[in-house]
Amino acid sequence: MAAAFDGKIILVTGASAGIGRAIAEAAAREGASLALGDIAEAGEEVAVSLRSKGAKAFFLRTDVRRKSDLDALVARAKSEFGSSPHVAFANAGVEGRLATPWEPSEEEFLRVMDTNVVGAWRTMAAVLPGMIAQGQGAIVATASVAGLVGAGGLAAYVASKHGVVGLVKSVAIDVAKSGIRVNALCPGMIETAMVDRLADDMPGFREALLALKPMGRLGVPSEAAEAAIWLASPAASFVTGHALAVDGGYVAQ
Repeated sequence: MAAAFDGKIILVTGASAGIGRAIAEAAAREGASLALGDIAEAGEEVAVSLRSKGAKAFFLRTDVRRKSDLDALVARAKSEFGSSPHVAFANAGVEGRLATPWEPSEEEFLRVMDTNVVGAWRTMAAVLPGMIAQGQGAIVATASVAGLVGAGGLAAYVASKHGVVGLVKSVAIDVAKSGIRVNALCPGMIETAMVDRLADDMPGFREALLALKPMGRLGVPSEAAEAAIWLASPAASFVTGHALAVDGGYVAQ
């Protein structure tokens, strides 16, 4: 049985750790050639690890707040693998700090918005011309359950993730007839460095999260990644403009 991404070139931002790394690993398993971007140089280690297992992969330092960085990542994919990306996972994001809505500086608030919303748009803008020329493509943007419901203490993050969901729905409509699907992955709390940082800022944070989870546990990166892979795969060929919650039942309450 053919792997889902045999012969496909896949771009992943935020690929150095957490959900992004898990997506890269799952996509490599499915036969993809991988263009990995992140501001953290640890992305190189991810590429090396994937190559050691037989995958084609490279890493390029990429800040999604700079469209030139994303254009360079797409250009490198083209030169190294012979084609523009067929699939893009716009996964890079930051959470900001736990605070009342008026505490963060304007600079802090805008950094979250610029990375999470505008960064997702920049990623789409970099890959869509090539996908349109190919007449096919899939984009999965990492939003959050915080893009579906509210959460206190993270005003910029919640606003940004709602923005990602809205962006996905609008772009999906624009490119549907071009053979391109665009969806949002909405993870609940996943065991990542982000959760660790928030737990460090607020004693009892992890326990409070567990109390809200119908399944009584947090997710792991591979669970979010498998959902993302499905959204981008041919198995989801009639799914577009959708925001898929991967949250252990949190938003069902």
